[in-house]
Amino acid sequence: MSPGRRISPNQIVGIIPARFGSTRFPGKMLAPIAGKPLIERVLAGCLKSKRVRRWIVATDDGRIARVVERLGGETVMTPRSLRSGSDRIALVASRLGARWIVNWQGDEWSPDGRPVDLLVEALESHPECPVATLARPLDVSERKNPNRVKVVVSQSGRALYFSRALIPHDFSGAKPVLLHLGAYAFERRTLMQFSEWSPTPLEKRERLEQLRLLEHDVPLAVALCRVRTCGVDTPADAAALEARLLARQRVRGGK
Repeated sequence: MSPGRRISPNQIVGIIPARFGSTRFPGKMLAPIAGKPLIERVLAGCLKSKRVRRWIVATDDGRIARVVERLGGETVMTPRSLRSGSDRIALVASRLGARWIVNWQGDEWSPDGRPVDLLVEALESHPECPVATLARPLDVSERKNPNRVKVVVSQSGRALYFSRALIPHDFSGAKPVLLHLGAYAFERRTLMQFSEWSPTPLEKRERLEQLRLLEHDVPLAVALCRVRTCGVDTPADAAALEARLLARQRVRGGK
């Protein structure tokens, strides 16, 4: 591996795409999770990052913007016509001078900023990769769930493939399957190029836009994340996150 690089906080900006519409869970960014909107819960975790100091919520809805701004957060309004969160991220990033961009999903709750910091560290330790992402072992009960995206990683820590199917096939069933966490750190110029490319065949087949990068031979570093984040794709996911937060509050004496 080539020597690492150092990324300082003034070179990087975090952007959280947060649209109101959602096929499986309309309005989920404002869904109450233990008394607070989901976007507030997600932003709170990102703000605990030690490596990324500036955060922008890219949204298409004034109600989401008002929640963020009441917390003292920064927002940028983006068109509802944009087809994906990555397009929303790219539009905001095009107006910034930062060399590096963290894309943290508005529906991915984290208890703290360690996963964000891990993304930055992955870029630093893989200077040959202009993009980094995260993975963690997937619970056995969710391995056949197509909403849980799997990733296969090379011995050097690069993504080989992403799929909604159960990959890799394992005759022994003993080795862990890795769940892909939809968070990325991009070199800005790679993000701009990615947004200009048309959807690729595998991307359209799997409905996974990160495959566009692999189909264009862009290397992705994958860092193993030990922090238990929680993606909210459905009302059931929101209920599960609320139960988790309420249990944490009880353990901490309601604080």
